[in-house]
Amino acid sequence: MRIGQQKVEKDAGPEGRRAQRRELRQVMWTALGLLAWAVLLFNPLRACAEGDDESEYRVKLAFLYNFAQFVEWPQDAFRDPAAPLTICVAGQDPFQGEIGQGLRARTAGGHLVDIRKLKRDESPRGCHMIFVRAGDRKLAGRLLADLRGSSTLTVGETKGFADLGGVINLVVEENKLRFEINLGAARHTRLKISSKLLALAKIVDAAP
Repeated sequence: MRIGQQKVEKDAGPEGRRAQRRELRQVMWTALGLLAWAVLLFNPLRACAEGDDESEYRVKLAFLYNFAQFVEWPQDAFRDPAAPLTICVAGQDPFQGEIGQGLRARTAGGHLVDIRKLKRDESPRGCHMIFVRAGDRKLAGRLLADLRGSSTLTVGETKGFADLGGVINLVVEENKLRFEINLGAARHTRLKISSKLLALAKIVDAAP
């Protein structure tokens, strides 16, 4: 440890030193997350080419978690500081069992992550993020209409989802998984999207 850093930690006291170490760990994990994400973005997504749904959705779940790391929700989106960050799945849930279990032990923005299926007739506004499965354009349209003006991050996997008003859409291009961000839709939320996330996205500026 450098002498200057040692002096700062000494002056900060035990609580200050612990806070500094927590902040350093958070920076390190963020950097590692960006590195791992870059590997996912720029390496071939063999799962999609081979039709291996389980492997494909493991990768997509990693993307959802990284979205949660680089999007900031307003404070009043959580009932209290200990409330989880809830990711809902609209349509058939591909993250059941072992695939989604590891995510539930992780945190984003200081909140434990909870992932669950959106129930029939349940309001989507209770979700911080909602993943809309492919194959039901009517469902996607209804959910996006219900969520207009909310603080829910909408993520889809269907061609044209961003043009419909979804904030983020996962797309496969040249056997690689990438994502689009609709800035027009994002402006109608109270979400703060990190410039690091925007830098990795294909930007769509369509009106919601």
